[in-house]
Amino acid sequence: MSDNFKPHLFVKNVHSSQEYTTPPGPPIKTILPQRDREIHGNFLFSSLNQIWDIHNQEVNQRSKNGLPVKDGEYITFFSAEKQLLELSSLSSDGAKLLNVKSIQDDKLQIATVFIPDNKKEKLIGKIQKYINEDNKTGLPVSQKLVEKIEQIQRTAIEYIWSGSNKYMPKEDTVWCELWLAIEESERNNKLKTLSSICDFFNIQFSHELTIFPERIIVNVKLNYKQLVELISSFGWIAEIRRAEELNSFWLDQTVVSRENWIESARSNITFNHSNNYISILDSGINNGHQLLKDALFDNDRLTVDINWGKNDSGHSGHGTAMAGIALYGSLNSILENNSPLVIRYRLESIKILPPDGVENELNKCHFITQNAVNTAIISNVDYNRIFCMAVTGKNQNDFGKPSTWSAFLDKIIFGEDINDKKIFVISAGNVREEDDWKSYPESNKNLSVESPAQAWNAITIGAFTNKILPETNTVANKFELSPYSRTSSSWENPWPIKPEVVFEGGNLKKLENGSIDYHEDLDILTTSSNTAINAFARFNATSAATAFASNFLAKLRDAYPNAWSETLRALMIHSASWNSEMIDQFKIDLKKVGDKQRLLRIIGYGIPNLEKAIECKSNYLTFISEEVIQPYKFDGTVKTNEIHYYEFPWPTDILANLGDANVTLRVTLSYYIEPNPGDKGYSSKYAYQSCALKFLLINPTEDFDNFKIRTNKINIDNLKEEKGGKLEEGDYDKNQEKRWFLGAETVFKGSIHSNFWNGSAAEIAACNKLAIFPLASGWWKLLKKQKKYDSQLRYSLIVSIETPENTTDIYTPIATQVAFENSIVI
Repeated sequence: MSDNFKPHLFVKNVHSSQEYTTPPGPPIKTILPQRDREIHGNFLFSSLNQIWDIHNQEVNQRSKNGLPVKDGEYITFFSAEKQLLELSSLSSDGAKLLNVKSIQDDKLQIATVFIPDNKKEKLIGKIQKYINEDNKTGLPVSQKLVEKIEQIQRTAIEYIWSGSNKYMPKEDTVWCELWLAIEESERNNKLKTLSSICDFFNIQFSHELTIFPERIIVNVKLNYKQLVELISSFGWIAEIRRAEELNSFWLDQTVVSRENWIESARSNITFNHSNNYISILDSGINNGHQLLKDALFDNDRLTVDINWGKNDSGHSGHGTAMAGIALYGSLNSILENNSPLVIRYRLESIKILPPDGVENELNKCHFITQNAVNTAIISNVDYNRIFCMAVTGKNQNDFGKPSTWSAFLDKIIFGEDINDKKIFVISAGNVREEDDWKSYPESNKNLSVESPAQAWNAITIGAFTNKILPETNTVANKFELSPYSRTSSSWENPWPIKPEVVFEGGNLKKLENGSIDYHEDLDILTTSSNTAINAFARFNATSAATAFASNFLAKLRDAYPNAWSETLRALMIHSASWNSEMIDQFKIDLKKVGDKQRLLRIIGYGIPNLEKAIECKSNYLTFISEEVIQPYKFDGTVKTNEIHYYEFPWPTDILANLGDANVTLRVTLSYYIEPNPGDKGYSSKYAYQSCALKFLLINPTEDFDNFKIRTNKINIDNLKEEKGGKLEEGDYDKNQEKRWFLGAETVFKGSIHSNFWNGSAAEIAACNKLAIFPLASGWWKLLKKQKKYDSQLRYSLIVSIETPENTTDIYTPIATQVAFENSIVI
């Protein structure tokens, strides 16, 4: 670090905790469809009775034929247009909600439920009461439940199958995942029954279990006919998905002959072997390369299967190519630079891909990933690791919904306890076909980020490019989206913003005849796995971008070796920005929040800035708070527990003196969620995330007392008591936040939230107070039986102020103040 290095300010003692209850939101009026009560009720009543008659006939027929039968029926409910079904009511009284789907074009919600034979009268009874009975207010009993339902059908296999029907088994057997909605107390008996049914139909059954809070996942190998028999024989199957299959990696084998640069470069490089590792999960790394051998020792080369070996064998040398970029970043600049270079991090290799020719029929990608992480930790428990994985799958990129692999990755990153957190960068997946490159960038928007890159806790890496050729047409222009990069443009709105950031991924050449081709100067130079032929290879796409991201994080961890994983993730994203080329490419109107949301789904938060991620300047001041919150508590029921109110040491006078000068205030909140996957609508108690946090910022003209009142119902109730039990309009200001560049709610998806406000210095001078609080959602709160309501959650909060260059120093006086206040023991 240079002598004038200005580190970010890790602050202590700047927040207070208060009991918290969610403030009331605006009233929501439910407008139900117009129904003739008797006609609609009898229609649904008749539909249910018909379903059970068919079920009884099937049970009798299968029993006569000696076939197994399920102990209930799968039933699918269709909502009326623009209505959301009453999921809680559908899944009560012994019924089990299995999955929820939406048809956006028709504005319908579809829910599939399994109802045991001995519970069928419960739902029938609710519909009978709707027809015949009124409640105390004179409305039909169960009115919302019944009138929101448009029709009821016996479930077709398509409503249990998850993902595109093109992946559904046909005549040949394929490995699939069964997502089972069974309670822990029933697990052994029901799995034993399922195993015997699979034996009966010659269905291959894997006894390895993947366990989540509400789902148990097992793998079976079957064809379409066996799949139909299985559904007819066994209840409680919430979803069936095609098992993950790894994409084949490709790499142009043309290499660059510049071996004479290597010795010169090595003589300038010094490796400082600190406890800072980039752990690459890939095809292995060959460390005989002159540029890798000093950074990757033999005992740091690992494998998940001893039969695969540790060498980079097959997959076009993908792992060794990843290593060159992860270690050096731009290898060109390293080779051409005669200046001394100190590298303060090392490599670790965990081989997770079998050698070419080794069949890996059942692709248990999530188990392999867990095995890789465990293998590394067992090998060296004390290493500080940045896990880097540019391996993606096909079959499961269902508009952002979690897959087994992505949910398992979230579980790995979340860890076993509050101190067992990890940092993972993973590639978004690639556009691979020439026809898709020809329709760039529309194809990039349509092709979804690949599994497991939809994981909430991982940093998903997309690709941009600044590589162009003089007097040559390229697919992308400089600083635009790389032709290789997938996006989350096609995802449904609730899912996280992916990729979060983009790094260099290379470009492609347009030929005069309209074809697309590679060019060595549009790829990235890296290390080759076969040095006997050539020391260097070409590399590209989101794999290269992911390697660049791990290099970025290694440098960041070198600057802040004790920072939490949540903090490193937040600093990378906090430093990112869009450039004008990206904005122009997608015709983004920066006055429209919807346009900016579109760009977030394509580019994420943009290109990270290493200098800004690592240090402050005289005109750039960053606070970092690493804290723990207990979102919920049990008090008869599970309730929200606490809110954190921050009051930062602020350069108030300096900002006030700058007056109308434009200043940027940026806030990033980062935490990890514990996953609860399954296609359950992800609303109310069926949420995927364990907990959701949010931040709010004080308004420029607002006092702290008012801010605390409007952000906490407890304070509203206290004020109401002071006012004699009634509040009048104007007793406190309810003003909501509308100044954020990305919109007040846009970024509150996933588990990292970043937004900024460009305002006058005078306004921002008064905005040093901020609240962090849990939302009254997430399965920690709503699934009481899991007993996670007293769990604690780590979070990292980053707040920065950026004033115009060459203005008064805002850093030095605040750094001095923070150093003093941090030294005070509370």
